[in-house]
Amino acid sequence: MGWSMLGWRDILRPVRDGYRHLFPSPDTGPTPEERQRQRERDQLKGFTYFDTFDQLEGWTEAQSDPLQRANTPLLLRPHSPEQSGEKKANVLICNDYAGNYHDYEHIQGVEVDEKMYSCEYMQFVDTLIYFSHKLVCVPPPSWTNTLHRNGVKSVGTLLIEPQTKEIERLLQRANLNEGARGGLDFPMAKKLADITKHYGFDGWLVNIEKPFPRENWQSYVLQGFLEQLKSEIGPKGSLIWYDALTKDNKINYQNALTPANLPFAKSCNSILTNYSWTAADAQNSKLLAHQSDIPSNNVFFGVDVWAQNKTSLNHPRITYPEKEGGGTNTGLAVNKLAKTRLSVGIFGPAWSFEHFPGHGQIVEQAVWDGRVLPSNIECSCGNTSKQHPFNRGYPVTRSAQRFSAGSETFLYTDFSRAFRHSHSTNKFYAQLSSQSILPHVYRSSVADDSIPSSINMLSQYLEDRPDGSTHLVIQTSSTMPPTPSQTKTYSRELPIFHINMPAAIPLTFHISFRIPPSKYNITPHLYMRYTTGQHSYPLTATDRGQLSGAFDIEPSDGTARLREIGIRLSTPNLGVQPLRIAEIHKLCIKPRLPPHYKDPCRITNLRIISRSNKNNNAQHFRLCWDLDIDEGSLRGDGSGFPYSSITGPFSYFMVRVCGAEAGRAYSLEYLLSEEVVGKLRGGGAEVEVIGVGFDGEELDFMKSYLHILDE
Repeated sequence: MGWSMLGWRDILRPVRDGYRHLFPSPDTGPTPEERQRQRERDQLKGFTYFDTFDQLEGWTEAQSDPLQRANTPLLLRPHSPEQSGEKKANVLICNDYAGNYHDYEHIQGVEVDEKMYSCEYMQFVDTLIYFSHKLVCVPPPSWTNTLHRNGVKSVGTLLIEPQTKEIERLLQRANLNEGARGGLDFPMAKKLADITKHYGFDGWLVNIEKPFPRENWQSYVLQGFLEQLKSEIGPKGSLIWYDALTKDNKINYQNALTPANLPFAKSCNSILTNYSWTAADAQNSKLLAHQSDIPSNNVFFGVDVWAQNKTSLNHPRITYPEKEGGGTNTGLAVNKLAKTRLSVGIFGPAWSFEHFPGHGQIVEQAVWDGRVLPSNIECSCGNTSKQHPFNRGYPVTRSAQRFSAGSETFLYTDFSRAFRHSHSTNKFYAQLSSQSILPHVYRSSVADDSIPSSINMLSQYLEDRPDGSTHLVIQTSSTMPPTPSQTKTYSRELPIFHINMPAAIPLTFHISFRIPPSKYNITPHLYMRYTTGQHSYPLTATDRGQLSGAFDIEPSDGTARLREIGIRLSTPNLGVQPLRIAEIHKLCIKPRLPPHYKDPCRITNLRIISRSNKNNNAQHFRLCWDLDIDEGSLRGDGSGFPYSSITGPFSYFMVRVCGAEAGRAYSLEYLLSEEVVGKLRGGGAEVEVIGVGFDGEELDFMKSYLHILDE
């Protein structure tokens, strides 16, 4: 296969290949002036990154744009013990999608031609690292918002590559006064921690792939830098050491936790290894981690999804297992690490979207769920079915830790996905920041051994609606046709969400659903499974077929916990044709508020401002507003509701112009499009901002007639 057929994406995936030094960095082309102009354009999309130490050293909070800050707090997941006693592996994802910082990650959303990587398996993910070829890479707020909503930690990257200049500046010390770190104090550690807190993400991958100048090297100094950075970001933050630089100041990938990288792994209390490891490496690392007081679930063994690709390079990628590892066989490595009780770091999960353009979601399902690839899918490897074999036995989800949805007191989903289809333009609208908590739709109903498993099997899938929303469809089907005299009832249960909430806390459950018309008299039930039993509630259709129901979950035994929500159906055989039995639009469990409670929060001072870029003076307009929030709000921090340090009880703000939806804002500013600016010039237009809470309720709105005066 020729080099031209492979392309740079195949050659340079992932970025930590053992032969990557043979190729120029993909980030060396633009001049400093061009890079600065690009940074200003990217700033309006919500992107933050630093190419040089000068940029990093000169950063202050005043330089940041409100559009660049994530507003969604991390939804803390309750502890999830291993299911059924099986060993499971925590999954970390290192997302390096074609260089990253793409338009579809825009904080306000954009129209795109096809769906791109958004990770619809977040119930199986502990941490996502956002990676790009920048010195300092901050996750876009669109990613952090949706990760935090799903309980996933959002981690940026500090990357020192062979071409990085002045790397000794990282370890410069401010003074040598005696202190907690033996007299060491690092301004860069403080700066990185401040960036973490200001932009609202959770920590750093420290990836140093170039030795420090010999005259500047002392291993304990780098350890002190890491220890300060970990202390500054706090106990809830994440600091992960990447397996490249050793204590001898050499780039030597260990593919394991070893004495050569142990000092830095201990300083971070976490390590992500390179991906060319063996079963013996994993076992030895587990022993060393135990001896060194590093939690085994903080030892992430790398797996290269791209290793399955066929290339003509002299040094092909090798990942576990040595033959045919990665790609559709990524789950084999996850299974091995789960048995060893270690964690896994998946490099390049967007492989399915890059290597199979137009078929990304289908191939992603093959990797995570073991789905069979359609015969018409092609890739640059040649024989797709041979190079990327079917792996039903060990997909990723079989061995990955499945986390509970929501927190101990809160769960909300409207099933929104990162892309919604526009039927009028046949394009997709990217709304990554709005991706909700999604069920694992590949799961089907739980079979009862006492009845044939092929009758009335329940399944679920997500369906986009013409209005841009998404709902969860529950359907049933059988492989055996019913007989005229058949009266036997068959019962099935379909789990939707695995949760973990204490039943002793007063909570309220809300559901919005529709029961489609049917010739059968069907009444599906919503069930709630506790550790002490099960409650069931009928979903009864009204004349219009739609219903929003709410009821209180009464406190019970102090030791009982609510563990699962699902649908139960008991009917005779309904036939072989798939039958839609319910559509669920929203689900919410939240702390119970007092009767007639009204949120003391107000949107005020709606206005339009103009701003200009520093270098090219390009003018743009923004809609801005303020918040007036009563400090006594029951939705405040600590109440069990999510609460933002930026937007308070509001998850986002819906912006409408002339009655039409313009978009969503995740700060107190909204960048106006040229189309909207055109409506606001001259005569002006009616503008409305609606504040929506983390539970999907509209908490407040403000409407005003605004206009832009021509200068």
